[in-house]
Amino acid sequence: MDPALAALGEFGLIGLIRDRIRQRSPGTRLGIGDDAAVLEAAPGHEVLVTTDMLLEDVHFKRAWGCSRELGRKTLAVNVSDIAAMGGRPHHAFLALGIPCQGITLAELEAVLAGLEDEAAATEVTLAGGDTCASRSGLVLCVTLLGSVPAGQAVRRSGARAGDGVWVTGGLGGSAAGFVALERGLRPGMAWPADLPRPSWLGSAEEADLRSAMAAHLTPTPRLAAGQALRRCATAMIDLSDGLASDLRHICAESGVGALVRAGGIPLHPGALVAARWTGRDGLDLALRGGEDYELLFTSRADPRPVLAGAAPGLPVVRIGEVVDGPPAPTLETGDGRTEALAGGFDHLRHAT
Repeated sequence: MDPALAALGEFGLIGLIRDRIRQRSPGTRLGIGDDAAVLEAAPGHEVLVTTDMLLEDVHFKRAWGCSRELGRKTLAVNVSDIAAMGGRPHHAFLALGIPCQGITLAELEAVLAGLEDEAAATEVTLAGGDTCASRSGLVLCVTLLGSVPAGQAVRRSGARAGDGVWVTGGLGGSAAGFVALERGLRPGMAWPADLPRPSWLGSAEEADLRSAMAAHLTPTPRLAAGQALRRCATAMIDLSDGLASDLRHICAESGVGALVRAGGIPLHPGALVAARWTGRDGLDLALRGGEDYELLFTSRADPRPVLAGAAPGLPVVRIGEVVDGPPAPTLETGDGRTEALAGGFDHLRHAT
C-alpha cells in the first residue's frame, strides 16, 4: 500500500474528506462526524433517494489516469437520476472501497476533488458515508438524496398513446468515448505514437472523439431540464443503459408501446467517427451503447418552449411516439421496415 495512505489510515482519510467538503445544501443539521447525518426535509416536498456504483474494470479503468474525472462522474450519474424525476439533489453519501495495493493517496485525493467539483456544480453536500479496504479494485458508491414538490415527481409510468417520445442532446457519445479511451487516447494528451491513425481522421474528427471522451468521463446531468419538464413530461428516464433498454422501461411501466424512427435519433458527432474507425454502426452506439445520461421522456405537448427558457441551447428532438399495443418499443428503419427495438446494457448478462 502507498506509504502516505497507510500512514494516514482510515480515520485520517475520513478527517481529510471532512476537511475538504463544503456545506451547500439547506436542511443539513449535522453532517460528517457522527453515526448518522441529521437532515431536515423541506416543507411541501417529497424525498428522492437513488444509489449508483462505479466499479473498477466494469465502469472505468484506473490505468486511464483520469482520477479527477472519475470523482465527478461518481456523483454526476446519481444527480442524473434525480434530474430524471424532476428533482433537485441535496445530500450525498459516499461508500469507498479502497484497493489494498496499487492506489496512492494522491489518486484518492484527485477522486475526492472531482467529486467536490461536481458537488459544487450541482449544489450538493457530501454528508457522510463509509470507507473500507477492497480485495479487488476501487469501488465508489454514492447514495444521493434530493427533493421534489409533493406529487410532482415525473415517473416512468405516465406515458399514454399519442404522446411524443423526445430526447435531449446527442446519443452514442459516451460509447464512442469509451472506444477512444480503450484504444489509447487520453484527455489533454497528443495522439499516441503507437496508435495507428486512419488517413481520413483529421483534426475535426479527432476533436469529435475528444468531445466523446469528455461525454464518457464527465457526463452533464440535465438538472435544469428535468425540473422544467415537470410542467409537461408524462414519463421520464435518464439514458444510462442505452435508448433501447431505457425506452423499454418506460413502455413496461406505462403499459404502452412506442415507435421510434431511426432517422430522427440525434447522434453525437463522435459516435459517427468511432463507428467509421471501428466498423460498428453509429446508430447502434446510440441505441445500445449506454451512459449518455441524457433525458428520454414522453410529452403530449411540445416541450421546446419549456426547455428554451430553462436550458437554453440544449437540443431536444422528437424521435417517435407512444402507441397502443404490447409494452415494448419498435424501431422504424430508414427503408420503412419495423423491428423490435431490443438490446442495451445489462450488468448480469454482460458478466457471463
